[in-house]
Amino acid sequence: MGLLGKLFGSKNSNNTTVADQANYIDTILKHSEDQPLGVADANVIYAGYNELGGYYYLQTYVVGKLNTKTKTGANLIVEGNGYVMDLKSDMNEIESDPIDIGFKGSATRIDFEIEKDTVESIKRSTIKSLTLTIKKQTLVFKPIETTD
Repeated sequence: MGLLGKLFGSKNSNNTTVADQANYIDTILKHSEDQPLGVADANVIYAGYNELGGYYYLQTYVVGKLNTKTKTGANLIVEGNGYVMDLKSDMNEIESDPIDIGFKGSATRIDFEIEKDTVESIKRSTIKSLTLTIKKQTLVFKPIETTD
């Protein structure tokens, strides 16, 4: 760190350790009753299916450090045992909402278009990874062990 950095502090937010990220993730998990689908860095993804007027959606919430605002939408690649799906968000305009309930972060809701037969083929136990691309950010979520 240079002299100016020592005097005024560093603006580098990437100085978090793996332990800091693990503590942050644990804090998020403690504040939710829902079972998360996966974790990535300092973010947790929750997902569920919804049907509206014959159309199916994969509704996701990303809770954590992701703080974004875009008008270009997002993509979600779901990799599982024997399948890879590339889903596009149903709306292009996406914005994170700030949260402060025991931890500071953001909640970002993104709905993805999905076909009915695709809904039936995706199982939580078969998912290997979820890759979310939004703006110029890419987050790779890995499933966490269920505590059922």
